[in-house]
Amino acid sequence: MIYTFFGLLFSPARAQEITGNLEGRIIDSKGQPVLEAKVELSSPALQGIREIATDPRGYFRFFALPIGPYTVKILHPDYQEITFQEVLVLLGKTSTLGVIRPNLRFKEAHEVIVVAEKPVIDLFSTAQGANLSSSQYELLPVQRDYRSLVTLLPQANQSFLGDEANFAGATGLENKYFIDGVEVTDPFRGITGTNLPYNFVQEIEVRTGGYQAEYRSSLGGVVNVVTYSGGDKLHGQLFGFFANNRFSGEPRQGALEVPQGDFAQYDFGLSLGGPVLRDRLWFFGAYNPNFEREDVLIPGCGYYSDRKTTHHFAAKLSWRVNAGNSFVFTVFGDPAERRGIGETFGSIGTPTAFANPDPYLADIETGGTSLSLRGNHFISNNFFIETSLSRTTYKYQNLADTERGRSETLFIDAQTGIWSGGVGLQVDTFSTITNVGIKGTLLWGRHTLKAGFEYLHKQLRYDENSEILTMFSPAFFFDWHSEKNDIKVSNRLPSLFIQNSWRLSDHIHINAGLRWDGQFWVGSDGKVAQRISHQFQPRIGLIFQPGQPGTQKVYASFGRFYQELSTWPVLSYAAESFMRFWYYDHDPRTDPSGGYGFEIMSAIQPEINGLKGQYYDEFSLGYERQLFDHFKFGLGGLYRTLREGIENAFLPDTGVSAFGNPGRGKLTAFPRMKRQYAALEFTLEKTSAKNFSFLASYVLSKNYGNYAGLFNSDFNYPFPNSNGSFDLLETLMNGTGCLPNDRTHVFKFSGSYRFDFGLTAGTWVIWQSGTPLNEFGGSTMGPPWFIFLRQRGTAGRTPAIFDLNLRLTYDLARLTKTRWQPKLIADVFHVGSQRKPVNFEQIRYFNQDLAGNQINPNPIYGLATRYHPPMSMRLGIEVNF
Repeated sequence: MIYTFFGLLFSPARAQEITGNLEGRIIDSKGQPVLEAKVELSSPALQGIREIATDPRGYFRFFALPIGPYTVKILHPDYQEITFQEVLVLLGKTSTLGVIRPNLRFKEAHEVIVVAEKPVIDLFSTAQGANLSSSQYELLPVQRDYRSLVTLLPQANQSFLGDEANFAGATGLENKYFIDGVEVTDPFRGITGTNLPYNFVQEIEVRTGGYQAEYRSSLGGVVNVVTYSGGDKLHGQLFGFFANNRFSGEPRQGALEVPQGDFAQYDFGLSLGGPVLRDRLWFFGAYNPNFEREDVLIPGCGYYSDRKTTHHFAAKLSWRVNAGNSFVFTVFGDPAERRGIGETFGSIGTPTAFANPDPYLADIETGGTSLSLRGNHFISNNFFIETSLSRTTYKYQNLADTERGRSETLFIDAQTGIWSGGVGLQVDTFSTITNVGIKGTLLWGRHTLKAGFEYLHKQLRYDENSEILTMFSPAFFFDWHSEKNDIKVSNRLPSLFIQNSWRLSDHIHINAGLRWDGQFWVGSDGKVAQRISHQFQPRIGLIFQPGQPGTQKVYASFGRFYQELSTWPVLSYAAESFMRFWYYDHDPRTDPSGGYGFEIMSAIQPEINGLKGQYYDEFSLGYERQLFDHFKFGLGGLYRTLREGIENAFLPDTGVSAFGNPGRGKLTAFPRMKRQYAALEFTLEKTSAKNFSFLASYVLSKNYGNYAGLFNSDFNYPFPNSNGSFDLLETLMNGTGCLPNDRTHVFKFSGSYRFDFGLTAGTWVIWQSGTPLNEFGGSTMGPPWFIFLRQRGTAGRTPAIFDLNLRLTYDLARLTKTRWQPKLIADVFHVGSQRKPVNFEQIRYFNQDLAGNQINPNPIYGLATRYHPPMSMRLGIEVNF
């Protein structure tokens, strides 16, 4: 038998959010297609057996396959039977067996068995990103949540400023998170998403760009997670992890960090999956309570206990109705309760001392719960439909924990840094996301056509009561007060897409599509207050395979990607509220009369005709090549440029607050938003080895502009589309330069080695250059607005950071020799940490006088506000059965 087997390669042309696909082609020794060959598919992840016949060109294609290893049998009366084992189907990818050439059948011909290899080169995709399976990250020193895993990959960097991982120059508020096809990004501000431990997760797909029109987009990264499913065999896991301060070095105290005392973190859990009806109905369930306790010093008041309890859970039912129809019902969540110390809503600074502890005592509730129902409906071998319905609820509550904290105003003495009174910012929010969608896929010759419709509805109920009084000197007081009572707003987002994946030849593949998204803001009066309806997103990719097919590729892509806005800008611009900014030359607590300033009685703002959505254009060019059997080298270039943004500003002629596109309409006086990210990426990956695998990457990049992103990382303001970036013209002078998350050099290495005696050693190493610093001074408006005293990003950089992490796993199954397979785990983080600064206080002056001179210097300017963590250890055990 002579056949060509290129390994498992994949194409995103028909990629699904919770499944993968498989294809191949069968030809004879003369290169002619083998017609009506039967292809059988079986797997522990698949209910029943799937089978199809090759088409007139010899191709076979399976869609919507649960991820996992598969066995593929090729059967034909005239040809020798071939079986492929351990064929991996990955999340959101299309695996291919390449070109198969079976021998003619002889009387005593035996079955040919081929053990498939893990994918080496993705021949049909221009998408940036990668997949991480549980078999990879369970051997590495990672945190307990799945979100932390993304920083193993190139162009996904940890932020030390308070937001989530930063992808390709974007901030953490620009990411999207999906679990089992359900969007779980916080709909309120996009700060985070529903969290689950990695023990619940079977595979993670990360997309950073270059993806097709069927996918909803973001300005950052898209993280897609699939939890485990049941099966025909009962299986499960018990696990537990523990860490405390005795396993940790002494942390260095930043100038604005809350002092910490003893702490402990521990969690335990279990999962169980199996059959209700074999090959028909499967179940999976998992539960993991997580407990955190930390003693936090409130300066001047002593230590107080910060306690948090989170309940992670997930459950799934997989039902195969018949050969053509199947459904998956999923529920999961992470509700949490916390008595927080020093956890404020927004960034209002950190005091040096307290007259009473109440401003730092908070009652916090967070977390979400999601339910979804997804269906796959095969009309024929060439046409199938996917349907989905989901609903997610998310709660964020940050209220005072004491009566004094609820009733008194927060008083800040900026000269001494002493706080007193009550809690300054109190909020209570409840959000929902409802989603319904339908997609259809049609195979037509060399084309795979796909179209779909989706409707997303984000709703918010919001309560806020906030007041902060700041004394900068005995003759200068600033009072800020804000109220929003039981406000209900929403954002409606319909979407349509159409795309075509065209196999032009064996060497050229073209992916092209068009996506349209609309955004319709519904104000607090229940009426549509703003329409953003011209969000057309063309996306095209070209892949060329030079030389021998399957060994290398050159690819290029262009795409336009819009940000789906959270409900925070809807709340800011389409709801009634009250805000007061008042200045006094005396203490208003003893004499509330006098003073000057302004009040904003915000009504629903008039609709802006032609308001453009926030989006960027992206260009990529790359090359990948297979080296030897299990190595892949990659070289890629990425360029992103922000074309439009949405922010609010004070109009220079009237001082009235307005929102829109900077540089257009009412905001013509303001410069256009600018953020340009360019990167050159080198990767070397070793896969498929039984004992040793790794991923190494180096990224050379520059992030330049006048707009950091939805997260204002200059001052750590997590308020998308109204974060103060464009409030005043004077704050934009000298404001173009290297942005706060610009890291010129980043090197990463992650890998594991399995020894023969049961020990596995895993490591994750990163070296990254520092980030740019600024020098800020007081504005004519006073705090919280500050101006650049020198060009953005030219006040130095933070030190470069080297971080080494280790995991040792010892498999006791070789000793127990039962179906119970225990593993002992020891993680060591930040080995040899030098605890270098990762951020500094950059505000030099708080105010300026009438002559424009800077006054009221900041006593902690130039001091480190946060340090890299010390070395620490965590112990754990996992028992599979």
